Amino acid sequence: MKLQLCAEIEGQFLLKEKVTAKFFPYEFVLFSRGEKRYISVTKPVKDYVGYTPKVFFKDGLVHIEATNPEIYKDLEDWLYYIEALGSFDFEVSKIHIDELEVNWICENDEEMGLIPITSLKRKRQEREAEKYVTENNLSNIVIFRRMLPEAHIPFSYYRQAKAFFDDNNYYFAFINFFMMLEFCFAGGKFLKKDITNNFKKSNLLKLCVLSAISMIKANELSGNYSWLLSECKSREKEVNYEGIIYILVEYRGLLSHASERSKAYLFNDSKLRPLAFITSMICFLLCGYIQVYSCSNEESKNQMMLERINKLKIELGWN
Repeated sequence: MKLQLCAEIEGQFLLKEKVTAKFFPYEFVLFSRGEKRYISVTKPVKDYVGYTPKVFFKDGLVHIEATNPEIYKDLEDWLYYIEALGSFDFEVSKIHIDELEVNWICENDEEMGLIPITSLKRKRQEREAEKYVTENNLSNIVIFRRMLPEAHIPFSYYRQAKAFFDDNNYYFAFINFFMMLEFCFAGGKFLKKDITNNFKKSNLLKLCVLSAISMIKANELSGNYSWLLSECKSREKEVNYEGIIYILVEYRGLLSHASERSKAYLFNDSKLRPLAFITSMICFLLCGYIQVYSCSNEESKNQMMLERINKLKIELGWN
């Protein structure tokens, strides 16, 4: 039996015909299908029974269990490797590893019929537009420039981070979300101690963090709040504002530098999804509060923020 991963590949290169390469026990193929180009990686598998797709009935419904990803982790690693080095060698821009096609290839009659489903494709769930733009939306942005002349800088980090997040690239999503926070609250400092101290002083950031955690806690089915509890516990920190700031700054230091510790996350973005999601919520709320409070004077703004912060502390049990 052979196992194959296939994914669309994009880049500034041309294919006259199918291109193949072999590196025992793997076989690599670049080919065209219609207007798109694809790359496949194939390997032989002896003990495949415990990894193949399964079909079973539960509560009167048919369920499909996909191929266990442990069996093709090495094939995914090859795709990441080719995507990275191919960016230089023949201008690969992207391999759609998030939309893999997993194929089992039978080599003899005995293997035929042992696997109920020989091919499954992992598809991304595309977001659909839900919001109509109104005259107020556009007018408000134009008016905000008078009160917030530099707002486009942190909002640009938010835009880039959101694009990475929607592309399931949680590593660089977090980096850009953090850069938004850094621009707004770090006071031009870059050392961990200085960033942490300046973050702790900001009532606006505290309001965003507490509001985000309140919303995340209320939707615990997603597992993001459990991830936060686990992170605080493993780092011996209280689940409070200071503890969350510590975690954000720690991850910023880890992921902003190329090292043995950070490389484990570079091609395993799923580990970083809770971190990126929590930070995205904080930044989403920050965008809203920046605009809401742009018309308020400092005294009025601080009073409103402190009142809301105190209510959130009670709600979260952080008194």
